[in-house]
Formats: sequence, C-alpha cells, structure tokens
Amino acid sequence: MRQTLAWAVAALLMATPIALTPATAQTEIRISTAAPGNAPLTEAFNMIKARMEAKFPGAIRVSVHAASALFRQGTELPAMQRGNLEMASPVTFEIEAQLPEYGVFSAAYLFRDPDHLIKTFRSDIGKEFSDDVAAKMGIVILDTAYLGTRTVNLRSDKPVNGPGDLAGVKMRMPPGPAFQMLAQALGATSVSMPITEVYLGLKTGAIDAQDNPTNMTRDWKFHEVTNQVILTRHLVQPVFIAIAKPFFDKLSTEQQAELRAAAREASDVQIARTLKDEKDAVDTFRAANIKIIEPDVGAFRSAVMDQYRKANLMDKWKPGLLARIEAVK
Repeated sequence: MRQTLAWAVAALLMATPIALTPATAQTEIRISTAAPGNAPLTEAFNMIKARMEAKFPGAIRVSVHAASALFRQGTELPAMQRGNLEMASPVTFEIEAQLPEYGVFSAAYLFRDPDHLIKTFRSDIGKEFSDDVAAKMGIVILDTAYLGTRTVNLRSDKPVNGPGDLAGVKMRMPPGPAFQMLAQALGATSVSMPITEVYLGLKTGAIDAQDNPTNMTRDWKFHEVTNQVILTRHLVQPVFIAIAKPFFDKLSTEQQAELRAAAREASDVQIARTLKDEKDAVDTFRAANIKIIEPDVGAFRSAVMDQYRKANLMDKWKPGLLARIEAVK
C-alpha cells in the first residue's frame, strides 16, 4: 500500500511541471478595427496574423475583427486600457483626448502629403510620441500606417467652393470633441455618429454629409447615397497599429520583435495599397456620375486655422512641435 502511494505521489510530481509549463499555453491576440473587411488596414492586420501564427505555431493565435464587429468605433482604445482587448487601430483624435499636448497631430492641413506623415512618425518626433503614449496611456504603438486623406462628401447637389458654403450642412464626424471641432472649422454643423450608421443617415437625410478618404467612402458604399465629392483634402490622417502595453510586456522578447517587424511590413503594404485605392475610388465615382469638385482649399485652410486660434487649441500643443513637424522633409 505504502509503495503504491509513493509511486502515485512521484508520478504526480513528475507530471505537474509539464502541465504548468507556459510554453504549452496558447496566447490569443484579438485585433479590433472599424475598417471594413476589404480595407487596406484590415489586410494589414491579416498579414500580421499570418506572420505571427507562422512564426509561433500553436503558441500564438491572432483573430481579426473588422467593421467594428467586436468593439464599437471609439471604444477600442479604452478597452485596451482596461485589459479587455489586445490590439486595435486608434487614431490621433483618440490619443489627443488623453494627451492634449499632442493635439497638433489631429490638426487639419498639418501634413503636406502621406510621405510627410510617415517620415514624421518614423523620425525622433514619432519616437517621443510613442514613448509618451506607452508611459502615460499604457498603449504601445507598433507602427504608423496611412488611413487616407479625408475629404467632404455631400448627399445633395449644393454648390460648395469654400467653408461658407457648408453653413447649415449636418456633417457626420466620428465620436470625440476634436472631430466635432474639425467639422465646425470646416464650416459645417457636426453630428457625432459611428461609421456603421452613416449609410442609413445619408439615405434618410439624418445627415447631409460625411468626411472620409475616398477609398473608405467607396468601401463602405457611401458613394451610393452621395451626389458629390468635395476634394477638401483637409486631413492627411495617420492610423496606429497598437497593442495594450501590459499584454505586450508579457510576450517574449522574440515575440515582441517579431510583432514589431510584422507591423512595419504590414504598414508598408497598407500605405501603398491605400494610395492606389484612393485614386481608384475617384475613378469609381466618376463612372457613377458623382460630381468631383476641386474647391478653394486655401480658404478652407485659413478658416480652420482661425477656428483653432479662437478655440485656443494651439495653446495646449507641445511647444515647438508644430515647427518641428513642418521642418520634416
């Protein structure tokens, strides 16, 4: 009896370390994005999924949830901070809400073009920004991609050449005060609305306009309820491939390095495809007889800057940061 019991205890002690070995546990990374399933950003996340699962078979599992299927737009970042989500694609407006000193990154007409945007975030400016976001918000920015250049789209045939022509226009903006301020600066009346409700809002007249990059307007099929596209080109917009810091810190050094490399590779592909998609989308609009309008961009830029000054927004920005961004070549 004693010998049998001794063997049983020995067997249990031998088995226990194997059962508790961390290497046998699968790590799940859930990625949430508001981008539709066919968008370049979603493709970038699918690339990350494929690379991580191939590099760490059985140890890493990645799931991509597009079109706000897992978390509503605007709720992903706090979900990461609460530990309820691993990865997402926050934008500058969401970060500005917690770090107003970086509100300059949300300013209209800040970046000259996508190249200027990417060079800025891959410079010392971007490193300082990422370090602060990690330290103060608990979010690790793995890399920066290009969401697109936002432009105004109207459901009606209202002539628009400058900001005064948007007076009284109800324009949908994503949730958040900075986005609302942007609509007002453009001369419109802002209406906060998740992107999943925009199509019906345009169709029913609940809103008169929305602003999105041309490819996103096409991918969400907003062009089906759009009469004209006003190429204000008011926001060359970055989007971040980000992960909750507490979760990232638990990954092995090798896994962290691979995830950063995967994010850079995916961002490069996403940027190239987005640039092409924006041009292709304009061709789609023309084929659908949607009016393409080239407005007085200078007038829009001046109106936006005047609004920022009146609202004292620039006073909150990190001193000298605007000049440093403008100096990036």
